[in-house]
Amino acid sequence: MYSDYVSRHSLHKVGVGGLCYHDGKILLIKYNYGINKGNWNLPGGYVDLGETLSSAIEREVLEETGVHTQTIDLIAIRHMNNEKNDKGLISDVYIVFNLQFKGGEPVADNVEITETEFIPFEEIKKHELSSLSRYIIEYKIGKKGFPLLSYVPDREIKKQLNVHNYELYG
Repeated sequence: MYSDYVSRHSLHKVGVGGLCYHDGKILLIKYNYGINKGNWNLPGGYVDLGETLSSAIEREVLEETGVHTQTIDLIAIRHMNNEKNDKGLISDVYIVFNLQFKGGEPVADNVEITETEFIPFEEIKKHELSSLSRYIIEYKIGKKGFPLLSYVPDREIKKQLNVHNYELYG
């Protein structure tokens, strides 16, 4: 029974993306691989085991761009089921956050990322962007999302569920 439960519920990927709008410009990257190679994208990546969503996006942005940010609020969630040759059908979740610029200059890591820069919002239409990044930018720029709430489950629930990290957005 347990193995059926695990096999039905364990094939999930969680990725995060960040919309950092600063001084009328948007922080974008170009990947060196994958379906969006060569197109401008919102920075982001996968959530590591034991990491909160906000920690993951702040880490990914720093690794990919050298820019320090802080999570403001959740602005979009994309979910899809897609087939992976080596894993079969997986559930793929991508969560996008508004980010506040905290410092640093964009510098590509030259491993995953070939370019990174703050691009003026009015020039976005002149650049080749991934369709999802373009949609999120055009739809969500300057709009508020769901903030991180201060709720934390009580100690007994955390103990019963063996909770290590907890975040609630709403």
